[in-house]
Amino acid sequence: MRATAIRFTDEEKDWIKSCADFMGESFSEFVRKSSLERVEEAADLQAYREALAEDDGVTYSMEEVMRMAMMGE
Repeated sequence: MRATAIRFTDEEKDWIKSCADFMGESFSEFVRKSSLERVEEAADLQAYREALAEDDGVTYSMEEVMRMAMMGE
């Protein structure tokens, strides 16, 4: 892994450190995981927006979905 410098105010760093300690993680691991989660959420949102743009408006009831799943459609 490569080291990267990120600047935080003292208050921000203390707040993040407190949360990391509470979660049982190091400061670095907490910041790394939090950043990657944010990137994943952005990718999911982009995929959702792309799917909406291609939506044809057809909807199915839960019963229909279950039936299609059972029939392998």
